[in-house]
Amino acid sequence: MDLAEKVPSLEKTPWKTGSSVRKRYEELGNAILRLPEKQKDLLYFKYILEMADAEIAEIFGIAPDSVRQYLTRARREAKKLMDKEVNKHA
Repeated sequence: MDLAEKVPSLEKTPWKTGSSVRKRYEELGNAILRLPEKQKDLLYFKYILEMADAEIAEIFGIAPDSVRQYLTRARREAKKLMDKEVNKHA
């Protein structure tokens, strides 16, 4: 059995279908917009501009390890906001 056979089919994963994916991206975008400015900036530099932690650290005047901690908090907060929004509409 090769690796492709082990990966579940996207058709069998309802949350990965077209409109569901768009909806999740919208929810993520809305959650990120509600984050504090620093968290938004960190996520933008890391995932949109694909900057290294050291580069981000230099911009913010913090240690690279701190960048990783702040990013973890930002991702966690974004997820919490997304979950809150989903539960509100459930």
